Amino acid sequence: RISQIVFHAITMGSTSEPPFLTKENSAVGDSPRLRQHETFEEKFYRKFTNEPLVPIGCLVTAYFLGSGINSFFNRDAVRSQRMMRARVGSQFATLLIFMGYAGMNAIDFKIAPMYQASQELKKEEATNREN
Repeated sequence: RISQIVFHAITMGSTSEPPFLTKENSAVGDSPRLRQHETFEEKFYRKFTNEPLVPIGCLVTAYFLGSGINSFFNRDAVRSQRMMRARVGSQFATLLIFMGYAGMNAIDFKIAPMYQASQELKKEEATNREN
């Protein structure tokens, strides 16, 4: 069938076959679906709802950075140094929060899944023997 479609495409002849692949005449099967393009606003909303503490930590870090630079320009060395130390601390906290979210998404709370599956299988076999 594929050779007929290719022949049809080359010769542009009219046959009863459609000039495109369908499920019936495809050798591979379904083609993969493309993901829908996500806009910046949609991605920002999705990330903020999934991991709300990370953008908040970024904003706190940006505040300390801006305040520290402002204090530096005003020649207030003590406040500038304090703000830069707070910036480093907030960056560290944001990084820990980010790693915590990544770890929570990667952790599988099933302990020894193969062992649990074998125990369930043994229980099923025991109940089948009793009946």
